[in-house]
Amino acid sequence: MLNLLITILISQFLGPEGKGEQGIIIATIAYILVFVNLMGGSAIVYLVPRFPVSVIILPAYLWTVLTSILFYGFLQLSTLVSEGMIIHVCILSAISAFTTINSSVLIGKEKIAISNLVNFIQPLIITLLLIVFFFYLGKNTIESYIISLYISFSAGFIVSLIYLKRFTDKFELADISSYKTIISNLFRYGLLNQLAHIFQLLSFRMSYYWLEQTYSSAEVGIYSNGTSLVESIWLISRSICLVQYARIANSADLEYSQKLTLQLNWASLIISFIGLLFMVMLPSRFFIFLYGEGFGEVSSVIRALAPGVLFFNTALIIGHYFSGIGKYYVNTISSFAGLLFAVLFFRLLIPVYGITGAGWATTISHLITSLTVVWFFNRESKIKLKNSFPSMTDIKLIFSTLRVKK
Repeated sequence: MLNLLITILISQFLGPEGKGEQGIIIATIAYILVFVNLMGGSAIVYLVPRFPVSVIILPAYLWTVLTSILFYGFLQLSTLVSEGMIIHVCILSAISAFTTINSSVLIGKEKIAISNLVNFIQPLIITLLLIVFFFYLGKNTIESYIISLYISFSAGFIVSLIYLKRFTDKFELADISSYKTIISNLFRYGLLNQLAHIFQLLSFRMSYYWLEQTYSSAEVGIYSNGTSLVESIWLISRSICLVQYARIANSADLEYSQKLTLQLNWASLIISFIGLLFMVMLPSRFFIFLYGEGFGEVSSVIRALAPGVLFFNTALIIGHYFSGIGKYYVNTISSFAGLLFAVLFFRLLIPVYGITGAGWATTISHLITSLTVVWFFNRESKIKLKNSFPSMTDIKLIFSTLRVKK
C-alpha cells in the first residue's frame, strides 16, 4: 500500500515523464542488486544454518562494494541512466544491498517478522518525505525522490544492523581457509540462484528500456504504473515464500516440503485470482483520477499483464521449494526459458502495440517460466498436482505454518 502511495505521489506531481525517469532509476538499482546478490540474498539464507554468520557477512559486504564500483564504470559507458543519476544509483544500490544481506541473515534464522519490519521502514520513510517535499516545500523534482531514497535506505540499514547484532553471535574474523570455503559456497549457491533472478528481471524490466528507446519516458511511466500495481498482487505469494523458504531450508523432510509447497501454491493462486479480478475491472477513468492526466492506458497494461501475473504465482511458490532444497538450477533454467520468449515477443509486439504489446509479451514469458517450473516439480515430486488441492484441514495447517517466530 505504501509503494502504491509512492507511485501515486510521483505520478501526480512529476507526470508520466517524471514517473518514467523514476522507473528507470529503480529498475537499474534492481539490476545492480541482482548482480550484488551473486554473493548474497537467498544463498545467505541457505547458508546461515550451516556456517557462522561472521564468516558470511564480510565477503558479502566486500562483494557489494566491488560490484557497485564496476557498475559505476559500466553505466558511465552506457546510455541507460542519465549521467547525473549514475553515482546516486550506485551508492543507493550499495546501501540497499547491505540491508538485504542483513535481512537475509535474519530470514535464515527465521526472524521473518524482523525482516519484514526492516523492509517496511523504507517505503514508510519515502512516503512521509515525499509528502513533505511535494505538499509543504513545493519541490516537485526527481531530486526530491533521490533524497528520500538516501534517507530511507540508510534508516533501513541502521535498523537491520541493530537487529543483526541482537540475534547473531559476536563478529569475529576467521582464518583464510574459512573465508575460502564460504566464498566458494556463496558463489556456488548464489550464482545459480541469481542467474534465475537476472533472467527474471530482464524478462520483467527489459521492456522499460525497450519502450524508452522505441517511444519515450512517458510510455515507461504509464507502463511502470500498470506493472507495479498488478505485480503488487505478488505481495501474497512473496510473503508466503519468506516463511516457506526458511522452513524448507531448515527441514530434511522432502515429502513434507513438497506437500507444504503445493498447499501454499493453491492458497496463493486463489487469493491472487480474486485480487486480479478486481483490478482488471477498474475503468480507465479510475487511473486518471488516481495518477493524473495521461495515465488512462494503465488499465490496458493491467489487463495484458494479469494472466501472466497469476501464472507466475506458481513459479514463485514452487521455485522457492527448489531454492530451499538447494536445486537453484531449476529456477535458472525456467527463468532463462521465460527470458527467451520475452526477448522474442518484445521484439515482435512492442514496436506494433506499444505498452499493451509489452504486457502481452511479459505474460507469455511468465507462462513459459511457470510451466517449466511445474514440469520439474511434477517430475520429482511424490505428490502430484492433481491430488494436491487442500482440504479444510490442510487450510488450517497452512495458517498454522505461516505463524512466525518473533
